[in-house]
Amino acid sequence: MNITCNNKGCMKSSAALLDTKTMEIICQECGRSISNISPAMKTALKQAGQIVRTNAKKAFSVLCKTCNGNREVVLDEKGNTMCKICLKPINVSTSFKLAMQESGVQLEKVDTSKDNKTETK
Repeated sequence: MNITCNNKGCMKSSAALLDTKTMEIICQECGRSISNISPAMKTALKQAGQIVRTNAKKAFSVLCKTCNGNREVVLDEKGNTMCKICLKPINVSTSFKLAMQESGVQLEKVDTSKDNKTETK
């Protein structure tokens, strides 16, 4: 079911999802909570299966102490491993990196350099 977001700056119609833990409707366009949704509509969304699913486990994810969650590992431009979400360094063993390479998992490369300056004339 499409629901129109009532958040300022969004106001788009999307297949909003029900967060069953908090019983909030989440806009798929902006990611914020939509207010003024009736309990009957929340029940209809739940019965239709339009709920937030958080059971997306990824292979080769490690605990990030900064985010306090299991996150995927990415590489910076120097080849150091870091969290995909907060971009803080994560220490993994060389055998872990080797296992990822042997399984065919491609590590993403993230550019963390701060030299992205633009010149004005």
